[in-house]
Amino acid sequence: MKRKKPYIIILVILIVYFLVFYLFWGRENLKKDRYSTTIMVGENTVWSLSGRKWLNITKQSTIESLNWQKFKVFVDNKSLGENYVWHDDKWYVFDKNKKALTFTGKFLAYKANYDINVLDFTEDNITDLTYVNEVLTDNDLSISSQFTTSKKTSIDIDSDGIDEDFYLISNAFADEFTPNILFSIVFMVKDNNIYYIYNDISQNNLDYKECKPYFNSFLDIDNDKTYEMILSCGRYSVKEEVNMLYQFSSDGFKIIISNQ
Repeated sequence: MKRKKPYIIILVILIVYFLVFYLFWGRENLKKDRYSTTIMVGENTVWSLSGRKWLNITKQSTIESLNWQKFKVFVDNKSLGENYVWHDDKWYVFDKNKKALTFTGKFLAYKANYDINVLDFTEDNITDLTYVNEVLTDNDLSISSQFTTSKKTSIDIDSDGIDEDFYLISNAFADEFTPNILFSIVFMVKDNNIYYIYNDISQNNLDYKECKPYFNSFLDIDNDKTYEMILSCGRYSVKEEVNMLYQFSSDGFKIIISNQ
């Protein structure tokens, strides 16, 4: 009987270890495996998350199947509450009595089996060009470059109590000047380090392929206290805008899913 005692102790230690491992890591990951959501961005982008798999929904019959379902709706990242949606050339919103709601601004809606935190944020024109000039130099662009857009917003993306600064500079869609090199660059500054998010540089041409980015939304898709970012990109004429969902980690930013 005495010889069995060490084995019992080892078995108890292993059970405790695996129980602690499950409580602090396994349970949360199993919860994420059950996540299911449908997210609408802008006029025509629909993304679906099932467990850990993302899909870009483009089939018209699938999109139409969402008509008259209730979604949590946001315009310019401010909640309009839970409303019915219906799609034709874009998404339309109706209240509980199916009365049409009018709105202008950036449209975002989701339906999920869990809560998604959508962050409201503000933008300002860039006044301090210290990091902008560093990025321009790093990309062999003149620090005298003119911009059609130069915006900055600050949010605490990783919930560490310190705001990170997000910068967006672009000379796309220029009317009052003709750039030799077209560029649109989006980056974040954290702890004085620059993290590139979107970097598109090309020689000027006449095929109107420019894509002018803008900050669309910040939302915590997976409830890990780190916000994901939707970066949108407007294009010429009737071309559909590009929507990209980015995730931040210690390695920087990566695109989880895009409508392109």
